[in-house]
Amino acid sequence: MSEAFLKSLKWYLLSLLVIIGAASFIISNNTGSIKPVMVGILGFGFAYIMSFFWTEFRDKVLFFSIITFFGLSFLAPNAPDAIYVLFGSRAGYSINEYYLWALTVGFLGTPIMSVVFYIYD
Repeated sequence: MSEAFLKSLKWYLLSLLVIIGAASFIISNNTGSIKPVMVGILGFGFAYIMSFFWTEFRDKVLFFSIITFFGLSFLAPNAPDAIYVLFGSRAGYSINEYYLWALTVGFLGTPIMSVVFYIYD
């Protein structure tokens, strides 16, 4: 199980690079500045390089990884409401939306992908 957890942390690093790339392109589009584009290219580039050399990241694991990432990305905008309901704190409303996206994928995606790696690897 510890090997599956380490693989899920590797998956989270890959997901974090994709989030950094996507967030920088969104910020570039919203501000009209070209400066964040290089960060986006580097984020997507490192994610591509990591996924290219990661040989265990194929077939069913890749499918469940994509489903998990997109599912949690669609849940991330509702995270402040869930934090308020579960913990009675308005801390989720003061966090930047991109940080909250990364935290949601990290806290919920890591255990989910640990189970996926444990079952299919």
